[in-house]
Amino acid sequence: MQKLNRYFTPFALLLIASAVYFRIDEFKDAGLQAPAIAAGVLIADLLVNWWIGRNQYRWMAWAARLRFIQVWLNYVWAVPLFYLLYPYWAPMWLLFVMAPTAAALTLPKRHAVACSIISAGTMIGLYWHRQPLEGVFLGMAVSQAAFIIIFSMFVQGLAETVLRLRDVNAG
Repeated sequence: MQKLNRYFTPFALLLIASAVYFRIDEFKDAGLQAPAIAAGVLIADLLVNWWIGRNQYRWMAWAARLRFIQVWLNYVWAVPLFYLLYPYWAPMWLLFVMAPTAAALTLPKRHAVACSIISAGTMIGLYWHRQPLEGVFLGMAVSQAAFIIIFSMFVQGLAETVLRLRDVNAG
């Protein structure tokens, strides 16, 4: 999970900073507070992930629960960030890849599948809430949802392969 935080957190920061930096005029013109709210959500995400990462192994009995909580918190953080910023920055859908990837690396397969389906479904639901899904936009949304699910299953498969190789080499 620490590797995931090391790579995905800076990516999320870049994604959100790009959305705000390159579209700041649109936010100002509309008088929207989305960048401030997004910054608050992101700061909360960073602090919680840092705290869990720092304390996860301090309480070994809680380590599995903390990983589970961290995966679902990553999903929870992605929802408002996506909702606020995707109309201004199309790549925001990539935030929904993070929680299923974390689940694929740290949780049983059924949790990874559930997390990926819920993340993909939430993304499509939020798209639908903002505008009708039809034509090219429907194809784009379905492709993105499929990527979220397929990528998490790919990562799950890689993680299982690594564990099998480790077990073979250890024995």
